[in-house]
This record gives sequence, C-alpha cells and structure tokens, in this order.
Amino acid sequence: MKKIVFILFTALCIYSCTPSGYTIEGNVDNKALNGTKIFIKERINREWISLDSTIIKNEKFSFKGISDTAIIAYIAYTFPADNKVRQAFILENGKLTAGIDTTGFMTIRGTAQNNLLQTYQDEKNTFYKKAEAFYKTHKDSVRTEEQQLIFAKQEEKLNSEEFNIDKKFATKHVNTIAGTFAFTNSFYGLTTAEKVAIVALFNAETKQIPRIKEIIADIETEKKVATGNQFTDFRLPGLTGDSISLSGLVGKTDYVLVDFWASWCSSCIQSLPEMKKLYSNYKGPRFEILGVSLDDDRAAWSGAVESHQLGWKHASDLKGWKCEGSRIYAVNSIPSSVLIDKNGKIVGRNLSIPEIANLLSKKTH
Repeated sequence: MKKIVFILFTALCIYSCTPSGYTIEGNVDNKALNGTKIFIKERINREWISLDSTIIKNEKFSFKGISDTAIIAYIAYTFPADNKVRQAFILENGKLTAGIDTTGFMTIRGTAQNNLLQTYQDEKNTFYKKAEAFYKTHKDSVRTEEQQLIFAKQEEKLNSEEFNIDKKFATKHVNTIAGTFAFTNSFYGLTTAEKVAIVALFNAETKQIPRIKEIIADIETEKKVATGNQFTDFRLPGLTGDSISLSGLVGKTDYVLVDFWASWCSSCIQSLPEMKKLYSNYKGPRFEILGVSLDDDRAAWSGAVESHQLGWKHASDLKGWKCEGSRIYAVNSIPSSVLIDKNGKIVGRNLSIPEIANLLSKKTH
C-alpha cells in the first residue's frame, strides 16, 4: 500500500512540476520605456504577426500563455518613434526572464534552448558594437577611388566575420531550434558551398521545416546562376510600360549589371549616390545597368526612380519578393547584384561598387 501511495505521489509531483505554459518576466533599465507597448511577434512569409502585447510599467512587463509547439518569435517594441527593436527568442513552455539594458539590447533566458540562443545573441551583439565603431570612424569621410576600394575590402572582411559567427554556430548546433535560426537568419551571406555543407548535416525533420525547404530549393537555383555560368534570361515590364528582357541588353555593352533593389530598402537607397557615380563614369559601350525592383507598389517604385534621378533602365513585375527575376537568381536579400559580360558569362555576384569600378577601369583586350 505504501508503494502505491508513493507511486501516485511521484506521478502527481511530476505532473504538477511540468510547466503548463510559458511566463515571461521582463525588467527594463531605461525608465523612458515606461508606457511603451511591447509585443510578442512571429514572422511568417516576411510578414510580422502580433501574438500578444502588453505595456511596460514601472520598468517591468510580463507575458503569459501556452505554446503548442516551440517556435522562433520576437519580443518587439518601438523606441524612439522611428526605431524598431526586435529580439528573437524561442517561444516555448517554461519560465523565461527578459532584460532590456540602457542601450536597448535584450537578453532572454530560462530554458535550455533560449540559453543557447542567447550565447549566439551575445556574440552577435559584441560584433555589432565593433561594426558600429568601424562605421562611425568612417562616417562621411571623403575617399578617393583607391581609398574607397580599401574601405570596401575592410567592409567585406567585417561582413565575413559576422557570417563566420553564424556559420560556426549553425554548424555546431545543427538540428536545434537555435542553430536552425542562426542558419535561416544568415544563409544569404554564405557561399553556395558553405550552405551545401550545413544542409548536408540536417536530419530529415529539419529538412521538412518550410523555410529550410525553400532555402534548399534556392541553393539548387544558385548553382545554375553561379559566377562562371552563363546568365539565365528573364523578361519583365519596364517602367514606361514597355517590356525589357535581360537578353536584349547582354552583348550590347561590355558589362551589364542587374541590380536588385526596392524603394523601401534603406541600404539600397544609401548605395544610390555611388551607383549613380559609377553609371555616370562608365555608361555607354562599356556598361549598362538594369534595375529590378522588388516593390509591389508602382507609385513607390516610380517615385523612387524619379526622386533619386536614376538614369538607367528599370523593370519590375511588382510582385515583391516573388519577382520573377529575383526568383531566377535566388535573391534573398537586397541590395543584390549580378554582373554579366558581353559573352553572357556571370563574372560576379554582389560585387561592391568599387570592385565593379576597378573592373570597368581596366582596358579591354
């Protein structure tokens, strides 16, 4: 009888100790955030979906709920009015603690997977501080073309350092939610070979994740349009109502740059002055640009072309990320570009503007 009672007691204890949901208790170091609305959001098909929200009061906030399955979600808020802050975490049942320091950096811990993910976030935050210092040092500095090329190489080295953090973490923690997040968050900066190597480590379950399935399909596309291969043609509506094919441009100049961009892409807009200078210096028999917009709003697209006075050719089917041209070239981040020579060979992908200028400045033989 004593054994039966002990077994029942043990079973009840296990049941009662099993978390029936999740709680998130947050502490905020910045008093200015009091009164700010803070959200739990999920990103689905590039759209931000709000799952819950609350208000920061007395430098604290809390969430409570039940998660049927562990997912990548984000704690998000806006402060100041034009600064959106989002921190990824794993929304799963259990007790989580969140902290927001005076700089806005968030930490989220409490479960094994969130503790693991936080080590990745900490390393990335250290990198971001280093990158911020680099750009602050070089901000608004006037550079010669040679100095700009040196700057571009330093920037490329910095980017490689960040993607090495992602690659190392994704490889070491493959087939975990945290490791898969690191991969899907940064795969666009990895080479095709690096992506193939990580995908080869995935188990059957990981390969069935919808986003992973998309990436695997894109890797196969990348192989077809990699540097050294012949270009793949596409035809899109032009800005003035005409129809523009890539094959109609390749061969008419020494090089054609296909520039994937959008009016809503701040990095794209920031690169336009340099792009305009590049075009002004080399347009003609040596060089042409085809701007392929990933906009879905015609007025926004045409307005950006007009306001920034972009004199090269433009095309878009206004399908956003589903743009036919971007799908053919496996574009998953912008700005992105493909440089094609007069023989139709892809000579570079995502080259910096100084690197393109350096190539164009060389005499043809």
